[in-house]
Amino acid sequence: MQAKLPCLQGKHADWPEALSDVASIKGWLSRDAAVLLYRLASEVREGCIVEVGSYRGRSTAVLARGSEKGHGVPVYAVEPHEPFVGPRGGEFGPEDRAAFFRNMVRTGAYRTVRLLNTSSEVVARGWREPVALLWIDGDHSYEGVRRDFDAWEPHLLPGCDLVLDDTDDPGLGPQQLVDELTGAGWTEVVRVDRVAHLRRERPN
Repeated sequence: MQAKLPCLQGKHADWPEALSDVASIKGWLSRDAAVLLYRLASEVREGCIVEVGSYRGRSTAVLARGSEKGHGVPVYAVEPHEPFVGPRGGEFGPEDRAAFFRNMVRTGAYRTVRLLNTSSEVVARGWREPVALLWIDGDHSYEGVRRDFDAWEPHLLPGCDLVLDDTDDPGLGPQQLVDELTGAGWTEVVRVDRVAHLRRERPN
C-alpha cells in the first residue's frame, strides 16, 4: 500500500518572493517544482496554459504568477472537484473547490485563471485554443493520466511543454506515460523532485 505523502503547507522562507504567498496554499507541489512551473509559464508566448488537476490551487497560482511575469496568456484549470480517492490515498471533493476559490481571490490569480469545473474528456472535445504548456496532476492511475493526455494532445502546439507530477513511482500512470512518450519522439528535459518535464520538438 502506498504511503501518503505529506501535504505541504505553510509559508517557506526559501520560496522566491514572487511565490511566497503561494507556499501557504495546501498542496504537494514542492518549492523546486513550483519554480520550474513558474519559469515555464513565464516563457509561454502564444496559446494558453492548461492544468489538469488543481486541488486547492497551489500549482494554479504558480502558473498564474508565471504567466503574469511573462506574456499574460490565460491559465485554464481543469478540475471537477468531485469526491475522489487517489491512488496514494488522497481524498478530494467539493470542499477543495471552496478553498480553490478563496486562494484564487487571496493571491489575485483569479485575474489570469479560468476554472473549468469538469473533466478533460468533456471540455477538450470542443476546445479551440492551442495549448503551449500542459501540466497534468489529476488522476494518477495509468488509465486516468492517459485519458487526460489523449484528450489534450490534439490541441498541443508544436514544441509544447508537458509536465507530469508523481513520476517517482514506476507503478503509477505518470511514469508509464513518460516511458511511452519518450519512446514516441518526446524528449525528457529535466526531473525536479517527483515532477518530469517533457518537450515535443518542433518539426523541421
